Amino acid sequence: MDAHGSPPMIRLRGVAVHNLKQVDLDLPHRRLIAFCGVSGSGKTSLALDTLYTEGQRRYVESFSTYTRQFLEQLDKPAAESIEGIPPSIAVARKNVSRSSRATVGSSTQVNEHLQLLFARIGEVICYECGERVERDSAESAADELLRLPSGTRVMLGFVSQRGKERHAEEWLGDLAALGYRRCVLAEKTEEIRPELAPRLAELKEIEVVVDRVTAQPDGSTRLRDSLESSLEAGRGAAVAWVEASAEGVGSLLRLDDAIAQEPRQPQKTPDSVQLDDRAWTVRRFSNRLRCERCGIQYPDVEPQLLNYNNPLGACKACEGFGNIIDVDMQRVVPDAEKSLRDGAIAPWNTPAYAHELEELLALAPKYGIPIDVPFRDLNEEHLRLIREGVPEKKFGGLTGFFNWLERRKYKMHIRVFLSRWRSYYPCPACGGARLKPEALAVRIGGWNIAEVMAMRVSEALAWLRGLMLSDWQRSVGQLLVDQVTARLNYLERVGVGHLAVERSLRTLSGGEAQRVALTAALGSNLTGILYVLDEPSAGLHPADLPRLVEAVRGLCGRGNTVALVEHEPSLIQAAEHVVEMGPGAGEFGGKVIFQGSPAEMLEHPESRTGEWLAGRRIGADRGSRRPATHGWLKLVGARGNNLQNVSVEFPLGLLCVVTGVSGAGKSTLVQQTLFPAVAQKLRIEAEKPAEFDDLIGAGQVEDALRVDQSPIGRTPRSNPVTYVKAFDPIRLLFAETTEAKARSFKAGHFSFNAEEGRCEACQGDGYKKIDMRFMADVYMKCPECHGARYRREVLEVKYRGLSIADVLNLSVREAFNFFRGHKKVLARLKCLIDVGLDYLRLGQPANTLSGGESQRLKLANYVSAARRGRTLFVLDEPTTGLHFSDVMQLIECFDSLVAMGHSLIVVEHNLQMMRAADYIIDVGPGPAEMGGRVVAVGTPEEVARNPDSITGPFLAEELARVATEADD
Repeated sequence: MDAHGSPPMIRLRGVAVHNLKQVDLDLPHRRLIAFCGVSGSGKTSLALDTLYTEGQRRYVESFSTYTRQFLEQLDKPAAESIEGIPPSIAVARKNVSRSSRATVGSSTQVNEHLQLLFARIGEVICYECGERVERDSAESAADELLRLPSGTRVMLGFVSQRGKERHAEEWLGDLAALGYRRCVLAEKTEEIRPELAPRLAELKEIEVVVDRVTAQPDGSTRLRDSLESSLEAGRGAAVAWVEASAEGVGSLLRLDDAIAQEPRQPQKTPDSVQLDDRAWTVRRFSNRLRCERCGIQYPDVEPQLLNYNNPLGACKACEGFGNIIDVDMQRVVPDAEKSLRDGAIAPWNTPAYAHELEELLALAPKYGIPIDVPFRDLNEEHLRLIREGVPEKKFGGLTGFFNWLERRKYKMHIRVFLSRWRSYYPCPACGGARLKPEALAVRIGGWNIAEVMAMRVSEALAWLRGLMLSDWQRSVGQLLVDQVTARLNYLERVGVGHLAVERSLRTLSGGEAQRVALTAALGSNLTGILYVLDEPSAGLHPADLPRLVEAVRGLCGRGNTVALVEHEPSLIQAAEHVVEMGPGAGEFGGKVIFQGSPAEMLEHPESRTGEWLAGRRIGADRGSRRPATHGWLKLVGARGNNLQNVSVEFPLGLLCVVTGVSGAGKSTLVQQTLFPAVAQKLRIEAEKPAEFDDLIGAGQVEDALRVDQSPIGRTPRSNPVTYVKAFDPIRLLFAETTEAKARSFKAGHFSFNAEEGRCEACQGDGYKKIDMRFMADVYMKCPECHGARYRREVLEVKYRGLSIADVLNLSVREAFNFFRGHKKVLARLKCLIDVGLDYLRLGQPANTLSGGESQRLKLANYVSAARRGRTLFVLDEPTTGLHFSDVMQLIECFDSLVAMGHSLIVVEHNLQMMRAADYIIDVGPGPAEMGGRVVAVGTPEEVARNPDSITGPFLAEELARVATEADD
């Protein structure tokens, strides 16, 4: 046992999870451990499915009885023994929430700490008049008035409300009966008497004087008593009239000196009135958060008021989403050069709704609507008639048409159709701030919480560090300021300082999302924990890696054990202990082929990773670059997000890599502008492109396909064999067997999605989902079919000795050999082998695939479809999760696509992929506002020589290393 009372090592014996082959392994505590090896070799099975799963299972054993009732159902990792394992936390890309309410701030608890900070020390500034709204007491009001010069005359009173049914005479009688003698009326103080009734006939309220005093230290008791009486009579509100001729009346403006220096801080200006021909200054007090000038009542400031996920604070119009969905006329009329007769209004081109266009064409002559001119040439009156229709002719126009669809959106096909013509717009009520006005009125240093969350992480960090607080604010809020600063600092350290605090997680790249999740772990300040990180370097430029290495080492420095599943050389070499799995993928892997220090790995003869890191393997020589002889796509004036009016040319018929530091604008340029713009030109369904001026050359491609890292499915029902459509011919083979014919089984009996053959207990999933309430859902094997998915009698049918469940458990490589002679099956499986997915199981649940695997599976599906024509492929970091050897195989697949006449534009940071590119576009030079420009273009050699490129030095080093090793 060590000094912490735990075994000095994590001891694994006989681990047989997935393809692991009775692995025995000892891992040190409180060290940085890197797991590497080719894709499918067993890294994830060992790190996530064994270490993390067992650590989590044992941690949950300490939970309540309600939670523990599920433990017997949870599958333990298949191992003889696991000792010395601490509680575990996993940071994996597939855990990222896809809700639009999940943001960078909410996932790192920055939002919660900001809400508490604003609730504790924030000031309420009226959103109508800009004055500070304070809650006063008789004591605080008396202290303020006592600061006036001695002898200053003060009148104290309140505002009396008349009431709906009360006559003026009755109103005056009640005030007199309560002992009040004076009121303020028409710039004079009047005695309260019945004769005033006619003058009060139209008034709803009057100001009543309770007492007249002189500000002096020995009169504090009377002053306080009179203020208490005024606040009570005024139902929490009181009025003080201060003689303006006295010097020092300005001291009524009660502002902290430090805060008053803040340029954005509104200053409170007392009212000036004339009473009895003398000037008075009016100061209003309230024990409620109410702006007496505007009559706005503010709720008590609490964290829930500042939370857009809580009904108390969420904007009523958008319910806290920050945007609303409405009809987008650019989608309704995608080509304004078309006329109405030619089908300019896209929704009315479908046969189901063609009658709408026919009605418009029939009405057009009577109302003077041109039907043979371009839509863009129609005047405002014509457009109004098209939008609003002609009700007397029972033509509802576009508004009536979409309202009709809205009433029928309970039908799925109507919802899908309606979504094609709508886009998201900032909420007009809150302007995208997500919160109601009362919540936005709470400010610190002149900024409300929505404005702070709209800042980039680096900007919010600078704002916090430069915040000027009063002594009281500092004493109450400094701890919260430190907590928010620490979390923002972690985000900066892991390379996502360019992200806005309110940025939605679902808009992040896989690497960015994982590093945000890593920040949540870094900010927890836990010790004695096992952190399992799944490729934290994904999506990071080589220039950003040193900060990540420092952050991960910081976890170990706090007494934690960190296990990385990683392919990035700098992180592997930064580890204190390396475990390499292999030697191959799937059934050819599952063994520990090396463990020790990074230096020892470089010399180990069986280490494939060591060969690459030591330079003994460099990949095939690319030779000369392919020339750009197939035309260009020219994007002009791209201005989305941080792009600075960029114009750039993309070569066709080549492998083009777009690179740059995180946040430079690569995804905005390629994913959000170029691809949607090309899709728009080709009439392909896609989101609305970011702002740009023009796209030239789209007619040179016949199709466009975006291959991203989004999952192909979120349940165990989706898998590779169904995705590439290889399951249909396999089921036909089983249906043609003698045993199947004897039982009258058709192909449907061998589908786990059909009632005829699936296990009814799990509905063909093979797993049952357990709702863990406050934890992530857990999947367990079905107790009836034990994960086989099918009924017993279906499993009795064999083809070449294997049941349909056995076939689904084969790896792609095994299945390729098993179905020899069946061309349809082999053609579908061959494409999976070509993209390096030969280690996947045919029936492997889609929710267990990494983002990189999902991306390559989509690419394989496209290749297997055998489409023809020049296609533009847009890929987002396809090397994610790939070993050096796998990257070489992927490059060969890309080369084959280019040889077929297709074009590839790849957003990538991997130096091996950059070296293989024909053309590189380097975006930068920095993140956020420091980026958004094209700093270098050309071949890898040309970019490596460009002094303005941050990528250049890294690429030059890679090219020089390869050249040196090739010469040797």
